[in-house]
Amino acid sequence: MGAQGMKCSSFRPEVIPVKKIISMLISIPLSFLCCLSVFAEANELVVRSRPMLHTLVEIKAGGAGAEQAIEEAFAEMERVNSLLNNYDPQSEVSAINRQAGDGPVSIGKETMEALTLAVKYGDLTGGALDITIGPLLRLWGFGKDDVGLEGDEPDPASLAQAQALVDYHALELSRRRSWKGTARRSARLARQGMWIDVGSFSKGYVADRAVALLKKRRIKNALVIAGGTVCALGAKPDGSPWQVGVQHPRDPDRLLTAVALKDCSISTSGDYENFYLKDGTRRAHIIDPRTGLPVSHLQSVSVIAPDGVTSDLLDTPLFVLGPDKGMEVARGIKGVEILMVAEGGKIVYTEGWPEKHIAY
Repeated sequence: MGAQGMKCSSFRPEVIPVKKIISMLISIPLSFLCCLSVFAEANELVVRSRPMLHTLVEIKAGGAGAEQAIEEAFAEMERVNSLLNNYDPQSEVSAINRQAGDGPVSIGKETMEALTLAVKYGDLTGGALDITIGPLLRLWGFGKDDVGLEGDEPDPASLAQAQALVDYHALELSRRRSWKGTARRSARLARQGMWIDVGSFSKGYVADRAVALLKKRRIKNALVIAGGTVCALGAKPDGSPWQVGVQHPRDPDRLLTAVALKDCSISTSGDYENFYLKDGTRRAHIIDPRTGLPVSHLQSVSVIAPDGVTSDLLDTPLFVLGPDKGMEVARGIKGVEILMVAEGGKIVYTEGWPEKHIAY
């Protein structure tokens, strides 16, 4: 990487293999993904954190007005999350889920934008990303709070029934304009029992909204840490890049590697974040929507991209696709670099992944 850090617009760093993201120098664990980041001197950065997005979100920012800007950024994150959170009965996504099989639900521009992006990346990944995965997640014991199944694993009939409800193509998104020119947006799930789960992308989308607010307030140096997604705005106040680490997927006390970021984002998905053991077999929350089964061929995937929603939208489907197909898909997306830890600890990465020591 070097002292300049990774500038996501060009992605011409030095190369090396890599694995998963954590943070650096003075590292602080965040959420199940354990994304961490380095702290600058207290007199250079304002650092605030609060529970949100089912994790602990942290924002660090420097410059005049940083404290007020951080508070406004948190408020913006809360506002947008209140639209998308499928576990909040008042959210727009929850309204879509309740109305599944019935009429369309009126939604705002943020929900429309987020769902449209999710559908786009569903197409781009050949269906490996499917935000209507909710019925399968619940079938395998991955709900809001509880992890695991009390009884036997799903039988073929139950699996087939849940899988029949998973189809992002059955999410109907509509944009119209009234005779006054007012935008009208709506969404509808075609079949009763369908369920959108936003866990595969909401942290990245909401974190991007915080970055946009900070930019609007003329903050040039900031880091937004939302679980497994970290968004870097500019560099640290001293000019050096933000240092972000990737957690070792099998040893929570170790870093796998670290990368320097500047004006870009990184997201990581792993089979160690949200899982249970059943008869000695690890069952992780990442489900292949095409088979209905938990994915077992990877340990973690890290994605560097120009923004948080892109990195967050890609880490889960690339995990589903695996090294060969995942690498093929990633190389077709401009400005994206990935690092995968496959079964048994084998490490694969794209040519432009920033050079750092990787210790498995």
